[in-house]
Amino acid sequence: MPIRPIIGGLFAACLTLLSGTGAAETPLLTISTNNTPLDRKALEQIATESFHRIGVEPRLVSLPSERSLIAANLGEVDGEGLRVAGLGTQYPNLVQVPERFVRISFVAFAKDATITLDNGWDSLKPYRVVFINGWKMFESNTGSARVVNKVDKPEQMFLMLEDGRVDLALYTRADGVQLARSLGLTTIAPVSPPLKDVDMYLYLHKKHQALVPRLSQALRDIKADGTYNRILSGIY
Repeated sequence: MPIRPIIGGLFAACLTLLSGTGAAETPLLTISTNNTPLDRKALEQIATESFHRIGVEPRLVSLPSERSLIAANLGEVDGEGLRVAGLGTQYPNLVQVPERFVRISFVAFAKDATITLDNGWDSLKPYRVVFINGWKMFESNTGSARVVNKVDKPEQMFLMLEDGRVDLALYTRADGVQLARSLGLTTIAPVSPPLKDVDMYLYLHKKHQALVPRLSQALRDIKADGTYNRILSGIY
C-alpha cells in the first residue's frame, strides 16, 4: 500500500481524536439541598453565578434534610447547602466554604398572638414545638421545650399549628409567611423577635477542597460588583 494514503489516514484519525477531546467539558458538581423554596432559589442563583466564575457548572438535587447531609458526607453528591456553620465536626468529610451565601431569619410561627419569645431559645420552655427533621440548629436548641415534634414537610408543621396540635412551628421567616399565605392560614404569623438570624453556608465534599478558596473569592467578587444584591432583591 502506498505510504501517502497511510499517512493521510493517520492524520485524519488524529484530527478526529483531537476534535473529540480538544475542548474540555465544564466540570459538573451536584449539590444536594433541603432548603425552603425561597432559600433554595437563592442558593441556586448565587451558586450558578459564583461557580460559573470558576468554570464549574452546579446542579441542585433535592433530598430529605438528614439524608442530604449524609449523602454529601459519603461523597454520593459533591456538596450540600445551605447550612449553618460548623457542621464539619459532625460530618468530617464536608468542608465549609467560608464566605457566607445568605443570612436567614429563623423564627417561630404561632396562631396565638399573645405569645412572646423575648428570651430566645429559653422562651420555648412552655410550648409544644415542631420543626423539620434534620434542621440542626433547631435540634440543638429546642431541648428545653415542653414537647418537641419533627416532621418531613413544612406544610405538616403549619397544619399541626392550625389544628392546635402544637403551639409553635419553627421555620424561616420569608418562606413561612409565603407558605401560610398559600395555605390560606390567615391567623398564623411569625413571632418577633426572631429566634436567631443566621449566616448560611455551602459545604463541599473534601475531594473538592481545592475549589473552596476559589469559590470563596468568586462569592466576594459578586458581592463587590453588585451581582449578589441584585440576585437577592429579586427573591426576598
